[in-house]
Amino acid sequence: MYRVRNYKMTIFPKLFLSFLAIIGSLYMLNLAMNNSGVRTIKTEIEESLKSRVHFYHSTFETDLKRIIKLKHEYLYDSDLMELSFVPEQMSDYQFAEAILRIKTRLNLLKTSSLYIDDVHVHIPLIDRTISSTGYVDSPPPDELKILKQSNFVHPIVSWDGRILIGGISPEWNLNDAEPLLTFKLQLSEEKIRLSLQQIDNTGLGGAILFDNNGTWAVYGNEAPSDEERMLLEQMKSVPEEAQSGTIHRKMNGQNYLVIYERSAALQSTTLVYFPEDEVLGPLKTNRHWFWWVSLASAGVVLAFSFWTYRLIHQPIRRMVQAFRKVENGDLSVAIHRRQEDEFSYLYTRFNAMVSELNVLIKEVYEQKIRSQRAELKQLQSQVNPHFLYNSYFVLYRMAKIPDIDNVIRLARHLGEYFRYITRSGSDEVALDEEVKHTLAYVQIQMFRFDQRIETRFADVPEACKPVRVPRLILQPIMENAYEHGLKETIADGLVCVEFIQQDQDLIIAVEDNGREMTNEQIGELDRLLHQKNDLIETTGILNVHRRLQLKFGEAYGLSVSRASIGGLRVEMKIRLEPEPGS
Repeated sequence: MYRVRNYKMTIFPKLFLSFLAIIGSLYMLNLAMNNSGVRTIKTEIEESLKSRVHFYHSTFETDLKRIIKLKHEYLYDSDLMELSFVPEQMSDYQFAEAILRIKTRLNLLKTSSLYIDDVHVHIPLIDRTISSTGYVDSPPPDELKILKQSNFVHPIVSWDGRILIGGISPEWNLNDAEPLLTFKLQLSEEKIRLSLQQIDNTGLGGAILFDNNGTWAVYGNEAPSDEERMLLEQMKSVPEEAQSGTIHRKMNGQNYLVIYERSAALQSTTLVYFPEDEVLGPLKTNRHWFWWVSLASAGVVLAFSFWTYRLIHQPIRRMVQAFRKVENGDLSVAIHRRQEDEFSYLYTRFNAMVSELNVLIKEVYEQKIRSQRAELKQLQSQVNPHFLYNSYFVLYRMAKIPDIDNVIRLARHLGEYFRYITRSGSDEVALDEEVKHTLAYVQIQMFRFDQRIETRFADVPEACKPVRVPRLILQPIMENAYEHGLKETIADGLVCVEFIQQDQDLIIAVEDNGREMTNEQIGELDRLLHQKNDLIETTGILNVHRRLQLKFGEAYGLSVSRASIGGLRVEMKIRLEPEPGS
């Protein structure tokens, strides 16, 4: 029996994939929403940082612009102008009063801004440099040159490690002539550093204020780090047209968020950088939680799958296994379930079906046996006794001669023959008895065909003698060889019988050297043997073939072919051991 394989998807994977599709859709939607939220929060964080940078930058720029404006106003102060042009016309009192007023104004300018460390005014005609606290040393020529540069080229300059804002009078002095007045404001790096630290109040990153030409830089940290130096180098590659922006840089294996804003008036840039992992720490924590939830969801899917397997797939598989046992002929199978559910009802109905099927099979089997026995009786009655008529005529002629010895022998063989075919106590006999009956039949035929036909009959293997076979299966084959295969043979006719054992099967081969049957007739006979039609008259070898199949199954019976000695070869295949369960 062939088992039908169904390669279509079963209920369990469909249910599992449906659940997985639903969970997966919700998961992807949640992932998209989470990513959108992350992008929004990330943008808001960046905008907040940019806002802080812009606030500091604009405040610092406004303050420095105010200082530069006051510087220009101070260059035209009346006391400074008088000391710069006509100091010799002033009395000592006027000179002292002017110096005092200048110191007061310089001190006011110094205290007006958080970023001013000191204010100096150098007047070459009196060879004095006035500060907010008194007289100081005059600046060297190189410093004066740098301060003059501040008036025309860069608003903020650097000299000897100090950050300065300079000015000269007159401001149109473009040659190398010494100016009448040189103004110097020294900015406090420490105060600028402290203000930069206010931008990065987290302590996670850093801030830098630097000149666009790279002449000076103030770091929020007292000692500049390698990352800060790398940032200043990388900022050179940023186009000058970009006045502000956000860039991402990777330094020493870590990603940084860099926010910068440039001042065209001061020719400086304010830059703040943060490690992205630290700035986006809450988002990172949220992402970790998301993956933990994803892992938990996967666990829920697995738990649901196992629960579904226990609830649905396992009972179905148990029922399929029970069906396969029934398919293999085991009608004693019964399945039970402790839970009172739909499967319990199915199991109960399955057990009832198997029980009813068992009863029906027993009834059908009994009816089949009865039908087979009746058919066997009918088939046995169809054995053609025509050769008996001829045998009686032979007996009559031998008695008339008289040939008493052969009469006695023929009478004995006929008696054995009649005793065998008239014994109806059993439908089956041992193979050894069937062969002995066939040998009696052969001996009877030899009285008729002794002059023109030779019969060679091999011995039955000892292991095969007890095998039970239907009665009268070998005689019709021999009769076919004598009456049809060698019908027209006048001399040298030959019939051979041999027994071939193959594993659990036995082949009984009968062949003759007759020339009467053509290949077409042999093919037609083979077709009749394999044709399943109960309406065909079952006589001769068709009779035997049908009876063997009733006994042993469809794989057994007769087959015909051209014999090696020239005539017809008939092979009878029987089973040596009974089929399991038969």
